[in-house]
Amino acid sequence: MQRYAGVVARYDGMVALVREEYHAWDAPYWNLPSGAVEDGEVPASGAARELREESGLRAAAGELELVWTTRTVADGRATSRSWNYLVDVADPAFAVDDPDGSVMEVRWFPVPDAVRLLGEMPYPPIAVPAVDYLTSGVPGRNWVFTLADANWTWSS
Repeated sequence: MQRYAGVVARYDGMVALVREEYHAWDAPYWNLPSGAVEDGEVPASGAARELREESGLRAAAGELELVWTTRTVADGRATSRSWNYLVDVADPAFAVDDPDGSVMEVRWFPVPDAVRLLGEMPYPPIAVPAVDYLTSGVPGRNWVFTLADANWTWSS
């Protein structure tokens, strides 16, 4: 099963988003800094590493607050799990050092703009929980997304 972690990084009422090239989709999209959790890495450490690589923003794993989880299911089996964290950063300066080379840009956005941009992503397991959290502010949801017959259904 694939494991992923992401971060809602905030500074002065703004949210950091990265614009990435996604080969599976038709265009680049804005997303929260996120990526795969490496073997032997705990999710919070993976989230802190991805935040640093994709944006240059720094936070220790212990500073991250878990705000939602996501599990995806396809063909009756779990295919991925993700942990998504919140952190208020002290230094807003960006310095992308993305080893994957997929990050095209990183910027601070007011929350309504971040919600709009995240909502454009064509992958509900990423878009729906992020938009929900940024609009509701309710932490602790455990999302389950099921893919059947090329359609997603979900619950939290």
